[in-house]
Amino acid sequence: MTEKKRTDFNYCQLENNLIYISGSIIQAYKSNKCELTVCHEYDENDASLRVYIVDANLEKSFIELGVYFKWPNDNYIIRIWDKSITPTDKDKKIWNEKEPCPGHLAWQYENEDLSEEGFSNFDSGLHKLIYEYVKKIQDFYLSSGGVSPEIKNLL
Repeated sequence: MTEKKRTDFNYCQLENNLIYISGSIIQAYKSNKCELTVCHEYDENDASLRVYIVDANLEKSFIELGVYFKWPNDNYIIRIWDKSITPTDKDKKIWNEKEPCPGHLAWQYENEDLSEEGFSNFDSGLHKLIYEYVKKIQDFYLSSGGVSPEIKNLL
């Protein structure tokens, strides 16, 4: 049985954004105009924790996409930073674990409504969609020839 294609506005808007974002990252990387970091992590002590992250440092923006699998609080995030605008205090707070702040936060999509039972507004369809595009960029990155076999084996 195949899953019915979603047509709700949030899903379609996110899918269109991800098509554009992933296409832009791949084209910029092919043109040597993008530094790309792809990360797939898991915790040996906790089999339920898996993290997939893509950081793309483009000429005018910095893009981070992440999918975090940790039941029941799986979450996802997409942030686009405009590097030409000075970061606000809010931007710096969001970027507290990495320095320097890449610029003003221009667009963000994430499940951020945390309740005691987990994320109350969690949408598994959006989560799967973001994972699909993170995986697409990761697969492109690994097949591009710029990654050594040793690094590929670690990913």
